[in-house]
Amino acid sequence: MQFTYKQLHKICRAAVDIKKSITANQILENNEQDTDWIIFKHDVETNVSRALKMAKIEAQYGIKATYYVQGYLLKDNVMLLKEIANLGHEVTYHYDVLDANNGNYKKAKKEFIDYVNAFESYGFIVETLCPHGNPLMIRDGWSSNKDFFRNTDIASEFSHMLDIVVDLPKKLKSDYIYVSDAGFKFQIISNVHSNDINNSGDIQIKSMADFIGLLKDNKKVIFSTHPHRWKKSKISAAMNKIKFKLIRTLALLVSRNDAVKKFLSRFYFLAKKI
Repeated sequence: MQFTYKQLHKICRAAVDIKKSITANQILENNEQDTDWIIFKHDVETNVSRALKMAKIEAQYGIKATYYVQGYLLKDNVMLLKEIANLGHEVTYHYDVLDANNGNYKKAKKEFIDYVNAFESYGFIVETLCPHGNPLMIRDGWSSNKDFFRNTDIASEFSHMLDIVVDLPKKLKSDYIYVSDAGFKFQIISNVHSNDINNSGDIQIKSMADFIGLLKDNKKVIFSTHPHRWKKSKISAAMNKIKFKLIRTLALLVSRNDAVKKFLSRFYFLAKKI
């Protein structure tokens, strides 16, 4: 399976033939155990124009997806994001507040509220949200951004919001599977709500036949992507994947040195660009 728009067309066609497509916030209204659905979930970390391309493709199939957008992208991309929302998609917040504030909950909460208010001032109501993962981040006192909504005070104050990663296992009345393109691989993430350290047990999806099989075998599916990694041509997609693997391999090698790893941690946000 390729990271191309042609591949996305195939995925969309297969999905709508087998399941009902819903946005993440529809879980708040429809949580019946026997209901089959798929959520197309997208983590928008850079290049909003590519997210819009995916949104237009999905709309061709009647799919209404959920786009989780990093706060720093909001101001300069309002028109693009409104175009996505006007296609029927949910546009909401992809938060990065604990890592951005070195585990300081007071500062993280202030940043969180500021961004939620900013999203809603532009008409994007934050009903569901998603934490960002930072593989290069060195942490002392917190495990990941997921800890923000694991905090009982935070969870209580913002109980009207659903963290689709942290809260979904508790919210749903039945099991679901989480399919992701993280690491430039299509795979079923075995423990997305608790995999702060590693992803042991993930199952790779190697073909459309595998993908169609999991759609048929599982009632509820979340299909999560990073739109900036998807390309028009196979060659461009392949080159992008090679670049990612080279950068990741180099980062892993140099980060064996504690001093270098600490230095790289200061620039963790650059990983959003690849």
